Amino acid sequence: MGASAQELGLWKQIDDAEDYLLSGLFEQAVSAALSVSDQIRTVSLEAECDRDELLDILESAGMVLVQALKELRRTSEMFVQLNSMFGSVASVPAKVFLTGATMQMAARSGSELRAIFDEYLAKWRYTDDEVYVLNGGQEISLNGFVVTPVMSTKQYLEVAELYTVTFLCIVSQDSETAISWAEKAELSEQGRQDLLKKLYALRSAANKKPSTVEGVKQTAERNISTSTNDSAPLLHEDAPTTAPVHNSLKKVQLKSTQSSTQHFTNQFDPLFWWFHSVRLRFGKIHIVLPSGKLMLLFSLLFSTIYVLRRKTAGLKR
Repeated sequence: MGASAQELGLWKQIDDAEDYLLSGLFEQAVSAALSVSDQIRTVSLEAECDRDELLDILESAGMVLVQALKELRRTSEMFVQLNSMFGSVASVPAKVFLTGATMQMAARSGSELRAIFDEYLAKWRYTDDEVYVLNGGQEISLNGFVVTPVMSTKQYLEVAELYTVTFLCIVSQDSETAISWAEKAELSEQGRQDLLKKLYALRSAANKKPSTVEGVKQTAERNISTSTNDSAPLLHEDAPTTAPVHNSLKKVQLKSTQSSTQHFTNQFDPLFWWFHSVRLRFGKIHIVLPSGKLMLLFSLLFSTIYVLRRKTAGLKR
C-alpha cells in the first residue's frame, strides 16, 4: 500500500493554494494548483493510492485554477489548462467544468465554448443504470490521469442546461440549435421534457420581440399618417414630409424594443445577475454597485465560502 495523500502533503499544498487565492496572489495559486496536478499524476503511476481521495484533491486544484485564472483575466486559458490537468476536457469534474464555463461566458471570452460543450457532452453515454459513463475513461487513467468514469444524471443535466438555455439561447440567441440538440441528446425522458419546456419558453419570448415591434410600428404609421394629414397646412411647403414619420417611427421602435428586451431580460435575470448593477439602500443612504465590482464581490465571497468548506472538511479528516 502506498503513502496516503496526507502523508505526501498534497492536502497541505491545496490549503496553500487556497490561501494564495484568498490573499490575491493569483499567479502563485495557479502555480500551486498545477504543481499538485503534476504530483498526483506521478503518484497515481508509481504508488497504490486511494483514487477517490486523489480525485477530491484534483477537483480542489481545478477549482483554485479556474478562479485564479479568472482573476488574472486569463479565462481563455481555462480549458487548455484543465485539459492538461485531467487528460481531456470530458474528464473534467462537472463542478469544475460548470464553474469554468460560467466564468468564460461572464468574461465574454467563450468564442470556442460551443466546441468545448459539444466535446464534453458527447463523451458521456447514458446507461440503463441511469448514470452516465465516460467513453475512453480507462485509456485516460492508464496515462496517469485520475478521472471519475461515472456522472449522475443530475450533473449531466446541469451541464446540458448551461449549454442550451444559457449559452445557446441567451448568449448566442440560437434557440433552434438548442432545441435540436435537446431532442437528440442522450437524456432521461423526464430530463428531456423539462429542458425542452425551458427552451420553448425562451424561443417564444424571443419571437415575441420582433412581432411586438412590427405591431407597434404599423399602429404608429397609421396614427402618424392621420396626424400628418390633419396638420398638413401648417407645414412649410419645402419641408420634407417624411422626416416626422421617420423620426417618430424611430422613437416608437426604440421604445418598444427597449421595453420588450427589458421584459425578456427580467424573466431570465437570475442566469446573468453578474452583468447588472445593484442598488442597495440603508436608511437614506443609496449605494450602487457597478457590474465589475459586483462580480468581484461575489467572486471573493464564493472563493471564501469554498475555502472555508475545504478547511472544515480538512478538520473532519
